[in-house]
Amino acid sequence: MAKLSELVEKIDETARSGDRQRAIKMIESLLEKAPGNQALLARKTKYEEELKMQLRIESLEKKFGTGS
Repeated sequence: MAKLSELVEKIDETARSGDRQRAIKMIESLLEKAPGNQALLARKTKYEEELKMQLRIESLEKKFGTGS
């Protein structure tokens, strides 16, 4: 099994590529193996907030059109 730090790096790369939903699912699966890990919980919260913001922006772009 890969080290936790390697898995976290892969999760961060996934989130940076824009797939925050997948990153959250990856964190949730890690939390099953390491419940209560504060670093993972903090990342999950961060990515959930970013996902909410991303969905809001996409919704507004769809509603009002993009500025470009």
